[in-house]
Amino acid sequence: MTKSPFSISSALSRITRPENDREDAGAETALDLTTDTALVPKRVRNPDETRQKLLDAAFGEIRRAGFGGASINNILDHSGVTKGALYHHFSGKAKLVNAVIEECLPGYVDTIWLDDLEGVDDILPILMGQVDRLGGDDAPDLLKGGCPLARLASGASELDENLRKRIDAVYRYWRRGLASHIGKAQFNKTVRTDIEPSSVAEFLIAALHGFLTRPPALRNLETQDAFAREYARYLNNLRP
Repeated sequence: MTKSPFSISSALSRITRPENDREDAGAETALDLTTDTALVPKRVRNPDETRQKLLDAAFGEIRRAGFGGASINNILDHSGVTKGALYHHFSGKAKLVNAVIEECLPGYVDTIWLDDLEGVDDILPILMGQVDRLGGDDAPDLLKGGCPLARLASGASELDENLRKRIDAVYRYWRRGLASHIGKAQFNKTVRTDIEPSSVAEFLIAALHGFLTRPPALRNLETQDAFAREYARYLNNLRP
């Protein structure tokens, strides 16, 4: 009797089928190693995506509970990431918090306050529109519960000096960006040239910070209208 030539496909078929089915293994049931589904593929990992999920979840948790109250377990639950993966990317809670401040908060400043001013000759209506939308249905999701930067800065007294400096750096980033747009508006003659852009930027940010630090329940239609009126009055005084 001539012995059939050795076939790795047939061999794999025999060891992966139940005992009583091995005798019936044929061409149709043999494991075909030439197909994409012959072997179960390994799960493809995306470290950048995992890291971003952790940052997004931590950003939301810190906004909700503050630095001290932020829970690693809540961050893991919202991100869907394992504790091992978290500590692979961040050696501890402090490192994660630092990354949130340095990577998420500048993105918030850009998205909510600075991007709208890019390439605009007359920035004053845009600045006013940003305040008007705070009381409307189209208020940015990022501002639910108040300005996240203001929320975090309000607890700065509880933080170590390193974290306070990082938060202050985000404010400086916002102030520089806004001052730059004010300076361009001066060049375009849509803002008075006798004002100091950095000082005006500081005042606008402080006004927004004060309003958005108030609990949402205290930012009702009446307080929103009062703030918007005075904010508009100040912006109108910046006209040439």
